[in-house]
Amino acid sequence: MRSFSRPAMPLPETNFLPVRDNELPTERSLRITPAVRDGASPTLPTGRQWLARGPLVCLYGATIVLSAVAKRLQRPPRGPIRRVVATARFDSFNWFRAHAAPLAQCGLERAVFVADDARLSLPHIGLTAPPRWLSRLFGRAGAKLIWLLVAGARNGADLFVGYHIVPAALSALLAARLLGRRACYQMTGGPTELVGGGWQAENPVLSALGTASPMLERLALAVVRQFDLIVVRGAKAEGFLRSRGVVAPIVVIPGSIAPAEPSPARDIDLVFVGRLNEIKQPLQFVDLVSRVRVLQPNVRAVVVGDGPLGESAKTLARDLGVDRCIEFMGAVDDVAPLLGRSRVFALTSRSEGLSIALAEAMTAGAVPVVPDIGDLSALVADGQCGFLVRPADLDQQARRIHQLLRDHALWERMSKAAASAALNRCSISAVAARWRNALDEITQ
Repeated sequence: MRSFSRPAMPLPETNFLPVRDNELPTERSLRITPAVRDGASPTLPTGRQWLARGPLVCLYGATIVLSAVAKRLQRPPRGPIRRVVATARFDSFNWFRAHAAPLAQCGLERAVFVADDARLSLPHIGLTAPPRWLSRLFGRAGAKLIWLLVAGARNGADLFVGYHIVPAALSALLAARLLGRRACYQMTGGPTELVGGGWQAENPVLSALGTASPMLERLALAVVRQFDLIVVRGAKAEGFLRSRGVVAPIVVIPGSIAPAEPSPARDIDLVFVGRLNEIKQPLQFVDLVSRVRVLQPNVRAVVVGDGPLGESAKTLARDLGVDRCIEFMGAVDDVAPLLGRSRVFALTSRSEGLSIALAEAMTAGAVPVVPDIGDLSALVADGQCGFLVRPADLDQQARRIHQLLRDHALWERMSKAAASAALNRCSISAVAARWRNALDEITQ
């Protein structure tokens, strides 16, 4: 069995710090609208942002105390892990399938997900949702915690898994300690969930902090240290946790992807897939297209996804004169056909773990040109199956995209390499094997 690594020396953290202001395109160059500018985080917290910190301090503190006391009073859990109960917020069926499908194939007797609704369906995966009356009484998060306890007791859970620190991982930890079971934290969003208390994460509760909070970061890391197993997307995320003194078993397990069928007609030059929010920075993608258009006037780009910056992105496209080059598709249930028609996949995110959209694009043969952030380098070998560029360096990114679009032989070679790399690392069977090894390891 592979043993979990514990680096003796802290690893550098530079990939997880916010990009400096002088590395970003200026407001003038992006022509940001007032509505977008007004949504930016202030330097000092407002009264509302101070109020957002209080409940988190109480929540983290109570979780740490309860977990520590329960762990001291109970016997350590023993025996193999055969039944898993997990909880998460599912933004799409693809996200659900990416994380649930490997659990169905890793030799478990039972895998059950507690979700907000039970309409999703996947073979060999149970799905249950709190009744509406429970949600009305205790709120969404409270109802899911109670239902997690119910599902764990009914199904004889050996392990509780929570995706993202708030609220799913906290709920999984509390349920595990109350029932005397093991707990696993899936750091799906990468270190952004913890740095500065998570103020730059996509989670609306954490992003309401407005500015970094070192105290909340320390509390969040103290919660992380309570888990029996931590799952991350790549070595950089593991290094971040080790550098913060986390000694619990950490294993690298990416999300899984299903094989894609490339289209013979690659009529989309450049594709973006993601939520149109601050983290994904869709306005930078629009600016990127305008820079590629200077090099290749007939470029065709597609944006897949919706979110609060959708209208601002369309406005910016008109301002930059690229509205006829970009098609905004909105949310799409099955993105695979679009990825199969795409030549290049681009991200402009401020932070990432290991993007499932990236892996899906690569398995469809779209060549990635993405910033070197988070653990994207775990999947993209620069110059072999795609290009890694400096974060927020849109000129470099545009040049790499143009290089691929004008050199068909280069694109074809990288396209095949991208599909092979994604399937080798992120196929359902490969991810299921990683899960089985991890579950066996923590029971020894």
